[in-house]
Amino acid sequence: MPAVLLLALAGCSSGGPAPNQQTGTQSTAASGPATSQAPSAPASSEPADVSTSLNDPGALQQHSCTAAADGTWSFTGTLVNSTGKDKVFTVAVAVTVGPAVAGHTLITKTVAAGQSADIAAPKFAKTKDAGGTCDPVVSVEDAP
Repeated sequence: MPAVLLLALAGCSSGGPAPNQQTGTQSTAASGPATSQAPSAPASSEPADVSTSLNDPGALQQHSCTAAADGTWSFTGTLVNSTGKDKVFTVAVAVTVGPAVAGHTLITKTVAAGQSADIAAPKFAKTKDAGGTCDPVVSVEDAP
């Protein structure tokens, strides 16, 4: 039964198969064990050929997001690539005041295998004073 569920989820996550493929999937599930009929389905819910992590907070170290007295916000941090492959990191930083976004920035940086790189976004947001919340989010993928 879990293999049938995996096939159903695989169809949903890719936008669904074409109508003729959907009929084939349903008849495979109804006619016998899906594991003998299914194409090499990965053992987990994550596709086997994808080498990305949509969230890698551990890669961002020693980060600081601060506001000056006039409400100007700046961000600094260090990206650490502890893998054996070059990686492309994307850091999204947003300053919010309550439900409102006061400013945001997007930093993309390629970091060589086993190396680190400093990043900065000076004066990327402005609030009426030093009040607000600053939150970074990091994603990573293999470099081309």
